[in-house]
Amino acid sequence: MSTLDRTGTRPVGSRPDRSAVGWPVVVGYALLAYASSWACWLPLLMTGRVVRVGGSATHLPGLLGPALAALLVAAVLARRGRPVGMRARLTRWRIGRWWLVACSPLAMVGLGAAVAALAGDPPAPGDFGLVNGFPQWGVVGVLGLLVLVNGLGEETGWRGFLQPRLQRGLRPLVAVVVLTGIWVGWHLPLFAVLSSYRGFSVGTLVGFTIGILCGAVVLGWLWNRTGSVPAVAVWHALYNLGAATVAATGTMAAVVTTLVIGQAVVLVVAELVTGGRVFAPVPAARDSAHP
Repeated sequence: MSTLDRTGTRPVGSRPDRSAVGWPVVVGYALLAYASSWACWLPLLMTGRVVRVGGSATHLPGLLGPALAALLVAAVLARRGRPVGMRARLTRWRIGRWWLVACSPLAMVGLGAAVAALAGDPPAPGDFGLVNGFPQWGVVGVLGLLVLVNGLGEETGWRGFLQPRLQRGLRPLVAVVVLTGIWVGWHLPLFAVLSSYRGFSVGTLVGFTIGILCGAVVLGWLWNRTGSVPAVAVWHALYNLGAATVAATGTMAAVVTTLVIGQAVVLVVAELVTGGRVFAPVPAARDSAHP
């Protein structure tokens, strides 16, 4: 009997079986997520409307596309006798101390604001409640909406469905890179409709991709250690307070971005040094249809 690795899915030292991913499901999911989101964003693009703070145009419904696609694909798989356990992933709240990690972007935002204040560039408190395309409901109201649309809307799909599917046959870091490519591509129409993305240079696009990759590393690690969609949704939403609001400029944005990049680098190095133990998924984070 062969010895299994810490994921419990394949013998130690064996090469991943990439065919186990089920690439038609991955491609079908990605196309459905794109279609669901772009159906909202492309009309904005074709009519020349720009999403701004306080404007009438909004891109919010499109942010729910990854979640909608995940639920639809999961339902189809369940009808075919291949359930993936989406309900358990969406309702997994009891993760103990991992909530400290899920809420850690608050510390990043606080440190960023402190450094910005020392540099003479403090963000106005009200600016944390101003986001392109969002209603002006104040910081608390906007944070709740961030959890719903940026958090649950995206993470139900990217981490709750796609990452476990990719990890059926890919090592976690490879799965993160593949997921990042799909995630970056999903954003493409937003470069033309979001006022904060318009006019990105090639260098800015490269930086954006690096930022998405580092965020995917941290979120992928948090997902694999918890199997909780609410946890990664909260991390995503809180991070966007320091990355997607009007306050996220200058020193403030630089500090938050640097902290996430540093965290991602530490996690990758630790994963390589430990031979895959850092990103080894707990049972709740694995695809339940994978033997």
